[in-house]
Amino acid sequence: MSEKESWSRKLPQGYQDILKSIDDFFQQTHERLVDHPLFTPTIPIRFSRGTSELKIEAELPGVDRKQITIDVYNQGIHIKVQENEVIDVTNDQNQIRRRSETHRIRERFIPLGFHPTESEIHARYKNGLLIITVPLRSERIDIQ
Repeated sequence: MSEKESWSRKLPQGYQDILKSIDDFFQQTHERLVDHPLFTPTIPIRFSRGTSELKIEAELPGVDRKQITIDVYNQGIHIKVQENEVIDVTNDQNQIRRRSETHRIRERFIPLGFHPTESEIHARYKNGLLIITVPLRSERIDIQ
């Protein structure tokens, strides 16, 4: 028995119940906040611009290619990563089985300022790095 347990067991039952409800409250709050989209890490992005193309690099370590979705909108690109994790723990001795599933979605919208077509955009994924290449469609205007 730990020092904390021995101390709390000396308290009257009513106090023990209050302490347990406080512990449960904070444990449940923590579990809800961990999975909340507000606290989900974003997708790190780097940009590099050449004379004829824009290169977007998204760091996605540990992500499988099948989990990534890229959508082209009017003036931007939307990257979406769906991560699903299933953990099964079995204890044959006590015949206890525990299964936990985690579903997480990370998204990033990249505004471009012009409307690219799907056929113009090229994407490749290797070793946790997603590289999206978009041709630039700008023309320089002479000022008179």
